[in-house]
Amino acid sequence: MSKLVSVLGFFLVSIGCFAQMRIITAGSAMTETVCALGDCDKIVAADKTSLFPASIQNLPSIGYRGGISAEGIINLKPTLIIAEKDYVKDEVLRQLESTGIQLLIIDREYTVEDTKKFIRLIAAKLGKVREGESIVSKLETDIKEAKLVVSKAGKHPSVLCIFNRGTATVSVAGEGTFGDIIKYTGAVPATAAIKGFKPVNTEALIAANPDYIVLASSGYESIGGMEGVLKIPGIAQTTAGKKKQIISIESMMLTNFGPRLGTAIKELVTSIYPEVK
Repeated sequence: MSKLVSVLGFFLVSIGCFAQMRIITAGSAMTETVCALGDCDKIVAADKTSLFPASIQNLPSIGYRGGISAEGIINLKPTLIIAEKDYVKDEVLRQLESTGIQLLIIDREYTVEDTKKFIRLIAAKLGKVREGESIVSKLETDIKEAKLVVSKAGKHPSVLCIFNRGTATVSVAGEGTFGDIIKYTGAVPATAAIKGFKPVNTEALIAANPDYIVLASSGYESIGGMEGVLKIPGIAQTTAGKKKQIISIESMMLTNFGPRLGTAIKELVTSIYPEVK
């Protein structure tokens, strides 16, 4: 009987610990994953890139990367910080850890396998293993469905991913960015290997001649939609520009390789292969 009482006591204490969690997230994929696991109500603050779900935008912001300070976070009394590696300065993390705040730092890569890995890491930390496996299962199912569409298409169009903020910043998204999503669509990158983000070059863009151009919805809208994209020097001369094969996908879903990655891949595949029903 005493053993049963002891086990029950431990169980109740564990539940209490999870219920009292005060989480701060840094990195949109981290925030979105916590919410997908059902613990959005435990988030007390997030970074500026955390825009989904929309309710997160009503919470205090800890700022953006280099501007994040330990003092601002400590004042919010978190019990756990979940952050992408290198998003918060090491010296800030050391300050936070010295106060007894738990840290879960996630080293990211832009791959499906890595997305599944960090979802499981966060799920384990929050005591939501079953929910984590459900998210991973949905991701895997979405990708299988996307692969089926690709197998029926019988072609491999070229795709160029562009990152922009209005017309001030217009760059090609290469390896190590959300541009890596192309490898899961059966398409091929329109340009030779590019690391990170590289400013768009008109001559190189025309020479690459992509069949499709993909932008995050926020960038697409900030530039004036289809009309604005076609005004970017060189785009109107490409196949994508001539046929208006410009694809816009919800920003966070496309760029953060988070729990909605499978949905983003399916949406992109559907846009690239519209002839496959």
